[in-house]
Amino acid sequence: MKAILNLVLMLFCVTAFSQEQKVDYKKLDNDLVQATYYFADNNEAVEREGFFNKEGKLHNTWISYDLQGNKTVIANYNNGKKDGVWTYFKKDKVNVVTYKLNKIVNVEEKSLAVN
Repeated sequence: MKAILNLVLMLFCVTAFSQEQKVDYKKLDNDLVQATYYFADNNEAVEREGFFNKEGKLHNTWISYDLQGNKTVIANYNNGKKDGVWTYFKKDKVNVVTYKLNKIVNVEEKSLAVN
């Protein structure tokens, strides 16, 4: 009974606070679909953008942003799998992670010089 009550409470919280997220899709000539997702509480600010292949899987470069428009992640996919260099931007450093077929093959951390 307690588990059911917790589940109902969780579902209520999710639906009570969920908002519609604006998404724009643009079909490109090379069987890719460009998708742009906007923050739910700010339909003008881009949250992330990237591409889907004709099978609907994440493909090529995806970029995520914070509310101020700063890049937070540059990611690469190949047919739905993490592949290539991913760059994670933090306040004072950059993490560079290299993937091959969804597996991490290298991790580097670089400090940012702030003037």
